[in-house]
Amino acid sequence: MDFIRIVKTELYKNFHRKSSLMLFIPILLTIIIAFGFSKGAIKLNLTTGDVEAYSCMDFVFIIWNVLSGLGIIGLLFVLFAAFQFSGEIEHGQIKLMLLRISKRKDVVIGKYVSSAIVCVISIIGTLAASVLSYYIFVARSEFGTGSFHASIAGLSTLEIVGTVGLQLLIYMILIGITFLIGIYAGTFITFIMTIVAMYMINYLAGTETFAAKLLPNYWSNHLALNETIPATGIIGTLGFTGLLLTGILTVIVRGFNKRDIR
Repeated sequence: MDFIRIVKTELYKNFHRKSSLMLFIPILLTIIIAFGFSKGAIKLNLTTGDVEAYSCMDFVFIIWNVLSGLGIIGLLFVLFAAFQFSGEIEHGQIKLMLLRISKRKDVVIGKYVSSAIVCVISIIGTLAASVLSYYIFVARSEFGTGSFHASIAGLSTLEIVGTVGLQLLIYMILIGITFLIGIYAGTFITFIMTIVAMYMINYLAGTETFAAKLLPNYWSNHLALNETIPATGIIGTLGFTGLLLTGILTVIVRGFNKRDIR
């Protein structure tokens, strides 16, 4: 019951905190990019052969590559998670929750789950904004076909959704890393160190090593290039991600139990 109460409390806090407004930035950027693209003021280039007009899912795929490829979504999620955990530890706000909740484990897991839920909502909102912006601005312009399903680079709509889903797993790992570092460091240092970890993971995912093939964004990159992804690869990365998150959360709980909260 404590866990459920924490999740509800954190969700309420997150939806009322001004810092949570940062998660609307991808949605705002999506609308601005769509408008600029429809007017010819912004160029969106992708390896699409001779295609010059895009379907809805083509546009969603390009927007996702812009926002995630430049690290905008990852940066915002890490900063958001740093405020939610290390920020509250640093300023002593988490002490009020610990006075009401007897188990620190419930606090850690509850705050992680609520942060993950809010970030997933942000991604869903960004994708929804991409679809709506396409039909409002792009579909009737010379750059849109008006159709929904993907038509570029040989990708299917399902494969585009798969690239987003696999990248989402990396964001869940990054939130966990943010919480882990946040036990021992302040908000700013936590943010910087997690960003370094994020770019290291992205670099590793671009290699052809065994470790890279365990990462979700390795398969996301290959799926985006319209390469055949073996089922064993997907199963392996899902299993690894589950084990990694379990391990990270276990270490966080143990470290948080030993942390003196003032």
